[in-house]
Amino acid sequence: MSNRILQGASTGGSSSNDAAASAAFNARRQSTISQAYTQSEYSESEFGEQDNGWDDWEDEEGMAACDPQCLFCAQTFPSAREVFDHCTHTHGFDFLRARQQFDLDFYQSIRLINYLRQQAQEVENFAETTCWEGLKDGEEAFLADDEYLRPVLEDDSLLFAFEDLDLEEGTADEAMLMMTPQGEVPKRRMTRSSWEDVVPTTDLERLLLKQVQQAEEKLFAMEVQHHNLEQQFQEYRARVKESFFDTLEDATARSVVSQSGRSRAGGEGEKEKREKEMDRVRTEGYRDYIYENKDIFKGKTVLDVGCGTGILSMFAAKAGAARVLSVDNSDIIEKARKNIVENGFQDVITLFRGKIEEIKLPCKVDIIISEWMGYFLLYEAMLDSVLVARDRFLVPGGILAPSQTRILLTTTSDESFLDDSIHYWNDVYGFRMSTMKENVLREAVVDFVSPETIVTNTVTIKDLPHQSITVAGLDFVSEFDLEMQRDDHVSAFVGYFDTWFTRDGKDVPLEVGISKEELKEHQMNGFTTGPVYTRSEETHWKQTMFVLEKAIVLKKGDHIKGTFYCNKNHMNPRALDLRVVYEVVRVEKTEEERPEDKADLTFFLR
Repeated sequence: MSNRILQGASTGGSSSNDAAASAAFNARRQSTISQAYTQSEYSESEFGEQDNGWDDWEDEEGMAACDPQCLFCAQTFPSAREVFDHCTHTHGFDFLRARQQFDLDFYQSIRLINYLRQQAQEVENFAETTCWEGLKDGEEAFLADDEYLRPVLEDDSLLFAFEDLDLEEGTADEAMLMMTPQGEVPKRRMTRSSWEDVVPTTDLERLLLKQVQQAEEKLFAMEVQHHNLEQQFQEYRARVKESFFDTLEDATARSVVSQSGRSRAGGEGEKEKREKEMDRVRTEGYRDYIYENKDIFKGKTVLDVGCGTGILSMFAAKAGAARVLSVDNSDIIEKARKNIVENGFQDVITLFRGKIEEIKLPCKVDIIISEWMGYFLLYEAMLDSVLVARDRFLVPGGILAPSQTRILLTTTSDESFLDDSIHYWNDVYGFRMSTMKENVLREAVVDFVSPETIVTNTVTIKDLPHQSITVAGLDFVSEFDLEMQRDDHVSAFVGYFDTWFTRDGKDVPLEVGISKEELKEHQMNGFTTGPVYTRSEETHWKQTMFVLEKAIVLKKGDHIKGTFYCNKNHMNPRALDLRVVYEVVRVEKTEEERPEDKADLTFFLR
């Protein structure tokens, strides 16, 4: 997945090499930044000149450095040196020797680490490698592929540790080559020629001289490294404050609506409040359905797939379920167990740890509840597992909650996404870097869209009735026809999903929407993840943007007709490969051909 906040941090440099250096230097923080900081979480004072203690970030939850992990398997070690020794002796690949042998620079080394990380995730039995020979001449394509400048493994300490090992083993000549961006190095205490004037006369003097020389060389190398890192960090901090935080403020401005009381957040604890607000729509959606339909749950057997903390299971138990079977395959189930005992539901709720595809349950169930949805509904979603649970354990006529979801497509005129994601590379400190657009263009952007920027109607591109849909049916191809509602331009397609809970589990007719009035009329519950006017209605799923390289200027009544393709990635079924093929049909015909009026675009969510 590409979150635009994450892009702001990782692409804010002045070149692809700067971006890589920033990614390596900040590897432990990158994923946490994207998860922990949303658009409306800062006051201006938080980024003032007084905020010089960036080292405080190390104390934040989850920021502590993790033990480095093997490049081939899941084993971890206390130090990077031990990791590389393990790789050499167990997997037959000496990283440090290969780096020296093929004269790999810093960025090629980063690519090599991330390439091996990706192989470990995608290649079957890669952890059992005993002699890796994937690096033969130092000219391999992946060593030049900027895709591998992005960290594959969260908190990957190897990305900033291997340079230290090289410096410890390097010579003074190598240290002398470590120039700062301005071409300056710290002044050396004693030059190499000065040592040539010292002539030892005994074995002891020769030994002492050698030790002094080695200590001097090492100290100088460390001084150079410290000087370079300090200057790089200051430059990186300045770039972050210019691009990353400005991006947050821009996003906040878009996310903030004109109503009073919806201002940018700022106080201590606002992040937690914000996250709770975005979870509120989801959690209360389930709670309201269960509590408002207690007659459905009373005396029934309920299955909670992916129970997490157990909140949905406890809702069901409190609503009168006779038995609740709660399944999860992660350590959090132990927390759920304590939560359930603390609230006195241990006689109703039984927990099972394991995969729903493999686990054995004592009986069939009347109702399945699960919070399985991901970004764009299907990214990293658990729906496959829920459908397996349906086929294995749900009684005929049983209910799935939610009962139905629907993926919708519309467009936005908000060109700031285009500016931040694409146009940025047209002028990076006075240089054009068009080649950097290639991967950015393919990344779907997860962020909030202001409803005022929606310029076409909204159409359904995938309807998912949970009672009958199959796993194979989750890949889809859908035609769409979007009509401009006013004279404006289109800078991105926008995708999101709606969710319904029904009393009988039956399909929701396509003409039924998600408004409160319609839900009440049809005795259903539900919520939307689309653009909304109040923060209290926002969800953590946000919206998914498919940004165009060039905005399309259109008139009211013009149409964008096309086909939307959605497929699971063949290497990682939790990821999505997406494709949008479209053509503009204008009310006012013109013989002038416009390149942006027709396109075949590919995107991905990783």
